[in-house]
Amino acid sequence: LDVSIDAVDLGWLVQVCLVRARAKLCCQKGRKMGYKCFLAYRVYETYTDASKKCQERGGRMAMPRDRKEQEALAEYVKSVFHGNWPVWLGINDERSEDLYLFEDTTRVTYFQWRKHFLSSQPDGGKRENCVAMSSDDGDWWDTYCERRMYYLCEFDV
Repeated sequence: LDVSIDAVDLGWLVQVCLVRARAKLCCQKGRKMGYKCFLAYRVYETYTDASKKCQERGGRMAMPRDRKEQEALAEYVKSVFHGNWPVWLGINDERSEDLYLFEDTTRVTYFQWRKHFLSSQPDGGKRENCVAMSSDDGDWWDTYCERRMYYLCEFDV
């Protein structure tokens, strides 16, 4: 039996192994939820820079798709960031006001906006287009994309 592998196949195989190794390492430090691993970063970045950092690591910014995932993510964030530290999520309405999209451009259908009698979210209009999560209660709010804050990446496992 002659099994040969060319450079392109070998490069692809190495890439797959590296992505899986990163995901495994991530889940040792982060939180596994279903087929995703979430990892919080204690580095201040703008929304755009945080997104780039996640991509450089083989992932993307965290995109909680439903209530169960949101609640688990909020619990994880609270355990990592004691107190109220905002963290970027992979959600924005930069393309069209009030049309919130995940980083992969799919439409957001589940929301966890902060609701308070003094100031409910989203409240930023065309000035605040990126979404952050509060580490103390998991609620979301819109803010300036140029603001620097901690961020969450997600990786496929």
